[in-house]
Amino acid sequence: MTDSVKALGEIAGDVLQRIVRELLARKAGGHLIEARLEEIELRLPLALRADPADFADDLVAALDRLLDDAIQHSTAFRPGRAFCHRCAQAGCEHSIPPSCREVFVGYAPTGVPLWKDFAQHCLELKHPEVDRLYDDPPAFLTLVQAGDELRGRLLTAFRSPSYELFGQIAAGFFPVRTRQEEGRGVLALTFQVVGSRGRKDRRLALNLLGVAPSGEELETLWERYREVPWRRAVRWAQSALASVRLGGRRGRGSLDDREVDARIEGILRGMARRLEREHRARSRRTHHAEDRHESGRRPTRKAIDDIRAAGPEAILVDERSGTVVVLGDRGRTHFFTVDGRLVSSVRYSADAIERKRKLGLWREASADEAGALRERLLARG
Repeated sequence: MTDSVKALGEIAGDVLQRIVRELLARKAGGHLIEARLEEIELRLPLALRADPADFADDLVAALDRLLDDAIQHSTAFRPGRAFCHRCAQAGCEHSIPPSCREVFVGYAPTGVPLWKDFAQHCLELKHPEVDRLYDDPPAFLTLVQAGDELRGRLLTAFRSPSYELFGQIAAGFFPVRTRQEEGRGVLALTFQVVGSRGRKDRRLALNLLGVAPSGEELETLWERYREVPWRRAVRWAQSALASVRLGGRRGRGSLDDREVDARIEGILRGMARRLEREHRARSRRTHHAEDRHESGRRPTRKAIDDIRAAGPEAILVDERSGTVVVLGDRGRTHFFTVDGRLVSSVRYSADAIERKRKLGLWREASADEAGALRERLLARG
């Protein structure tokens, strides 16, 4: 192999790894496999005369499918949802919080997940700083709770043998951009350490429970954040949990129940400290500094092509964040600030795009808005 060919191969390998990491960062369950994902088997035909943009679309779609499969098979639970012992699954109507302000607070005797407004939960637990949650901007508080406390009311007859809750952090409020009808722009989340028991082993993982202000799944939140503020803490905790071995006293190198509980409590408290530290760091950064940091980002070639080809119906406005949405071919979707800076580009299915239209999350830009936006966007290209 010549040096030039080898160098190109190294570049291709590095780029593919970066694409996978970027896709994982956008998935609600990406943290479940990021720390221990060593390889994926990618099979994709390469047409030597094909448009590179078409190949890029096929590549991202193929990687998306592989990563979704890996997340789905990684644990017995469903990312973003609590396990319901009564229904023996995490896909029922009980498994999702009623609003973006509510956190998991335990189980009913029959195994149904219970939810409560985070501020009310802090008030009932007599948190000394609960009044600060009503400030503008609100305070950020964390509550670490052990598994015994959360499942104390659950009757033994309703407990699933394949699922175990070891502990959690209830955290809020994260500030988030909202539309007028969505109410106050705050978000509360629950971070749970859970165990799944298979035929041969038991595994620990971190699950993130919550919904976006509009009631959508958490994956949609990346559109409202430049980077979701809990990502670093979640990655650290998931990596730490990977080092905890379960199996009881007979398992070689494994921990007994008391040691497991102590380790998990330590990881949860370490994660809570990281969430609080990250919140303080973000609060110190002014909006001006963030805008200046992002100001140099220009549209990609494919984004510019899609802007030029877009008809008036393909230029939309996201009512929650105020960003401009430009729809391209094959689900390509580009997000811009109103002054023409590229925020991000992703792929959406036709159903997902239509659902956002029907929910009123995206509205069509008027003819004047579309013309002005197109002019500003192309000027930056």
